[in-house]
Amino acid sequence: MNRSSEHPFARVMDGSDRSAAAAMLRCGAACAEPFYALAVRLRNAMFESGVLRAHRLGRAAVGVGNLATGGTGKTPIVAWLAQRLAAAGRPAVLLRGYKSTPDGISDEAELLRGLLGPEVPVLANPDRLAGAAAALQRDPRITVFILDDAMQHRRAARDFELVLLHASQPFGYGRLLPRGLLREPIDGLKRADAIMITHADQVADADLAHIEQTVRRHNASAPIFRANHVIEAFRCGAGELHPPQFLHGKHLSAFCGIARPYEFLASLGQLGGQIAATEVFSDHHHYSSADLAQIQARAAATGAQILVTTEKDWVKIVRLPQAPPPALPIYRAQLCVRFWPDHEQRLLELICKSLASAT
Repeated sequence: MNRSSEHPFARVMDGSDRSAAAAMLRCGAACAEPFYALAVRLRNAMFESGVLRAHRLGRAAVGVGNLATGGTGKTPIVAWLAQRLAAAGRPAVLLRGYKSTPDGISDEAELLRGLLGPEVPVLANPDRLAGAAAALQRDPRITVFILDDAMQHRRAARDFELVLLHASQPFGYGRLLPRGLLREPIDGLKRADAIMITHADQVADADLAHIEQTVRRHNASAPIFRANHVIEAFRCGAGELHPPQFLHGKHLSAFCGIARPYEFLASLGQLGGQIAATEVFSDHHHYSSADLAQIQARAAATGAQILVTTEKDWVKIVRLPQAPPPALPIYRAQLCVRFWPDHEQRLLELICKSLASAT
């Protein structure tokens, strides 16, 4: 597996690709970066000066976002938070519905609906204000909104801002789009009420300490929490859940279309799966019946016993037109969040305290 494909331009951004073409791409992106930076800084300054205003959503709100593009593990965190807040109220999740299908279906929204069930409304709308208004019209019992991937959506006021940093690439190569992966300068961390380092088990303690030192240069007081994202179970269709050790020794073919595919593939190997073939698609890939037929054919040719994918991919596959039963069963990996000792309780208490003072 070629890890340079973790992001299509990773080796260009980090400078490890020394080819002439890569140098030209870096140069072009570097020329565009100051214009993007100026626009972002000007917009942030307008909000901070009051020229632009954030609007209340009619209920308390928690933002879960990040500084950089790419996967930080937001969906499992949002699901965890919604489940915990549901114990004392009725949360609703608002998300933008990034790369929805032409008929408006968002894979992230579908995934969250499957994880949370009908008791937690999930609405996809790029305009969080309009989404909140629509949610309250449908269900006035809502007590709190969770804003998924909304750190840069500053029109929506929130009472608590949780910022996620992926441990292996927390600051987007230290450059703004398009030269790096940062959506806004690192000093945007000053708006965070708490910071969570996700996938914290993937780097050394020294790396975690360096991340925290960088955070502290921009935010001296926000508590910093750590969590790991691990595979909790496997499921085929609507069948029973299988523990992680179910994969041990099985010959499998894995496929996915997510931001960090090789983290997923590596985790299957760590669980003892014998990976016979892999298919990596672009992030948020919309599968076709032809894609699935190709995946099945290549897997069968390698002698794989099963196919394995992510839940985010599964919610798109299950919507494909009905076809004959697949030659190989498709199992999806279900992720869970495992906080470091006492971090879960401390973070939840901090959020609940902020929400209580907002009502």
